[in-house]
Amino acid sequence: MQRYCLIFLLAVFSFSVLNAREEGYVPHVGRIVKPDMKVVAEEDRGDYVCKLVEFSVDDSYVNSRGRKVKSTERINGYLLVPDIAEKGKCPALVMLHDHGARFDIGKEKLVRPIAGVLPKGVDDHIYRSSQQWLDKYFDGVYVADSLAALGFVVFVSDALYWGERSSSETQRWSELSFSLRGDESLESDRKLEAKVRKDTIKALRNRIYEGQREVYSTHMDKGVIWAEKILRDDIASVSLVAGLPYVDSSRIGAFGFSMGAHRCWLLSAFCDKVKCGAALCWMTAMEGYEGGHASDLSMRIQPMRDYLDFGDIAKFIAPKPMLFLNGASDHLFSKELVHIAFDKMKDHYDAYEKASGTPCAMHLNTEFFDGGHHCGKREQATIVSFLKKYLY
Repeated sequence: MQRYCLIFLLAVFSFSVLNAREEGYVPHVGRIVKPDMKVVAEEDRGDYVCKLVEFSVDDSYVNSRGRKVKSTERINGYLLVPDIAEKGKCPALVMLHDHGARFDIGKEKLVRPIAGVLPKGVDDHIYRSSQQWLDKYFDGVYVADSLAALGFVVFVSDALYWGERSSSETQRWSELSFSLRGDESLESDRKLEAKVRKDTIKALRNRIYEGQREVYSTHMDKGVIWAEKILRDDIASVSLVAGLPYVDSSRIGAFGFSMGAHRCWLLSAFCDKVKCGAALCWMTAMEGYEGGHASDLSMRIQPMRDYLDFGDIAKFIAPKPMLFLNGASDHLFSKELVHIAFDKMKDHYDAYEKASGTPCAMHLNTEFFDGGHHCGKREQATIVSFLKKYLY
């Protein structure tokens, strides 16, 4: 009898292991703490109000004795609330900022900063850095603000190592790069100052970039994968939004550009409260991906990569509506490799439809646009159309 029980248990165990390998590694999203949101400042912007809020996220880790230490961390985010929220519940978006090797700003890459909370107002280095980034990648448009004006409740926070969660060296780099320069010194002094400033900026930039390795290893030493920590924080953002009295929790979407797109499809895969997602300029095939650089570390969940290609994320997302956009001439993700990933995702949606009998293949939208690594007004219009279709 014991022999048969042992055989049965081994069979069950073997099936479970094989099934786990088939499904792949699932990120540890951990507990979801109560947001306990507090409004720090707000600004009326006509059709909507922009609020700087503080809220709680999980900051648990494994100590040196192998025990889980549960703690919370308070971080800031921008919450944009349209005026029409007074008349009824609105759809909502959690927007996820990019990487760009620019760490002094995070949420400010998508939301116009509240000038009143910055030491120098619109002349502050953070405000000026934000505008420069917008002109470079978004055709000068604050995408979160534009969506709030259309009636979406929008929430954006900083990922760990960006914006208000970056280092003092990052903020010093930003001050030197974007602060207004005085002209009270002599011409010769200004030339010397300019050279010293340029050399200092370069040295700081290199240290900040390599600092990603320290963030990654420090968290690994505590038993925490940096990218999973970012994912947990993003899920906390969704939970905050879902609990707002003026949000329809059945109509919450996600959007991200570049690393934000990577965060978007992870969030869509592992957060049930997210109903659809728009991911712009981050999808490729593993075979052509160069992941040895420091900027990959904030996105690296190695156990997932050991079993899954990037396009396999669709097996966790289906049947949710998703939009994947990529520039045909994107220098980071070649069209050929993105095609491979798109085809893989389509296979997973087709398989889900066949197995469940639920039509969903049409919910996966994969498109190329003329251009490179960019989120211009044309791409923004495509994203708005998609979000309106599935959240309005």
